[in-house]
Amino acid sequence: MIRTTFQKLSLPCLSLKKCEMDSLKLMKCIKGCVPPLDGGSHKGQAGRIGIIGGSLEYTGAPYFAGISALKVGADLVHIFCASPAATVIKSYSPELIVHPLLDQPNATNEISPWLDRLHAVVIGPGLGRDKQTFEVVSELINVMRQKCIPLIIDADGLFLITENPHLIKDYPLPGVILTPNKIEFERLQAKLIGSYGHVDLSQLGGHVSILGKGQTDEFFSGCAEVQWQNGTGGSGRRCGGQGDLLSGTIATFLHWTLNNKDLVADAEMENVDKSTLAASLSCYAASSMIRLCNQKAFQLKGRSMLATDMIDHIHDSFEELFGQ
Repeated sequence: MIRTTFQKLSLPCLSLKKCEMDSLKLMKCIKGCVPPLDGGSHKGQAGRIGIIGGSLEYTGAPYFAGISALKVGADLVHIFCASPAATVIKSYSPELIVHPLLDQPNATNEISPWLDRLHAVVIGPGLGRDKQTFEVVSELINVMRQKCIPLIIDADGLFLITENPHLIKDYPLPGVILTPNKIEFERLQAKLIGSYGHVDLSQLGGHVSILGKGQTDEFFSGCAEVQWQNGTGGSGRRCGGQGDLLSGTIATFLHWTLNNKDLVADAEMENVDKSTLAASLSCYAASSMIRLCNQKAFQLKGRSMLATDMIDHIHDSFEELFGQ
């Protein structure tokens, strides 16, 4: 993963203290959320994930996000992309349901009915920075706000939010997870400087969390009890696509943890918001798994490792961390 360290959030309530939940406790909670393969569920229950992204220039990113969500265990993935990207994305995998709607005249009206089917939505992989696309995505965020759909925002989606933080301000539960790398994090920090010169995450409201990606991944939240750091696994190889794999993985785990949020909050965290805890657990699960995939792929491919090589290790990494 990226070899960087993030500047800590400075407000007392947001400073990253020693993790209240150690790795063993985190893993125990996560394992309790993984749906069993006992034949007792129907198609769709394990996750219907949406990806908003994909443009003429960037077709790989939405594929990486979508295929990781599926291979972790989601049942269905819908990708909402610009029309030039659709055929290319479809050619990568027949399992992905691709909607070439982002650049259509009535894009928001065309996409909105599909949102009711989705358990979580990732915004940003391969999105690009076209002004018209940003206008459509901004409208869709407002629609999803009304429907209380949990969001994971990455890549160019983070650029949109950094320029327009009001789009997610006071977003309702289950909330929003931002997944910036070092540069994206610094841009966000510059936008959220409070009156005392400190980074003030509370400007975005109480239901926005940040997973800072780096040599050590760090989860920031207004709730100190669910914050953590994770530096296990990974390698020195930083190829494109790893963040997309991460965002899709978070989406699937987020659906599972939200589905079981009433079961994982024990007596020690009875005052912790359960949706915030679910966000923390999903990010830790995804961070641990993608870092392990990176490590395994690097051991085989070294400097030649690509994100596609990491996909091949999703299954064995999942079993090693979480069981079947």
